[in-house]
Amino acid sequence: MRGPGSKPTLFFRLVVPATSVFVITILALIAVLFGDERAPLPRLLNRHGNTLLLVEFAAILVLSVLAMVLDRRQILRDQKLQAESGDSGPVDPA
Repeated sequence: MRGPGSKPTLFFRLVVPATSVFVITILALIAVLFGDERAPLPRLLNRHGNTLLLVEFAAILVLSVLAMVLDRRQILRDQKLQAESGDSGPVDPA
């Protein structure tokens, strides 16, 4: 089984920047409330902010599910290889 020192998969590494962009977008939308509404960025965020948040949320969701699925497949493959090699370590049946 994968331990704490194992390298994360590509999708786990992509979840962090996607989540960071999501948080920055939320903070920008909050900042728009206190700024000049005639500036270009607040107009853009007022017009497309909800769509942007939905797209970012969907990206985070897809990346997270893919990361978990691929990680689980790799764990099961590693356990199968351990069982075939005769290692008598504990094997998770799930």
